Amino acid sequence: MEAKCPSPVRCVETKHNNATMVTFCPWEAKQWTVPWSRLDAMSFFRGPEAEQLELFFPHHQVIAIGENLRGIMDDILVPRVSCLRDLPASHRASLSANDVFITKLEVRLLTDPPRHG
Repeated sequence: MEAKCPSPVRCVETKHNNATMVTFCPWEAKQWTVPWSRLDAMSFFRGPEAEQLELFFPHHQVIAIGENLRGIMDDILVPRVSCLRDLPASHRASLSANDVFITKLEVRLLTDPPRHG
């Protein structure tokens, strides 16, 4: 029996049905999970060296910088994306040229989230 190679870690994980939550996983940093229903706005910018996608939630701003980001905008709007992560440049070689590759993912806290309790 032939051993399967593990699939490479990807910058975007999607579901076939609607994702209710999305997790942002900056490399070696704090993870954040927020409900997609709270997405207020999205912006996209193609610069000379990279693309930038910004997602705005009531208490968070998420900035993704990388390649082929326009390709996930429809999956965000549906929403099918369950996880976004950035990866070190050394992971780029394990993905195809058309795959989304996030070189920097930053989550900024805009205001103090409400306290439950």
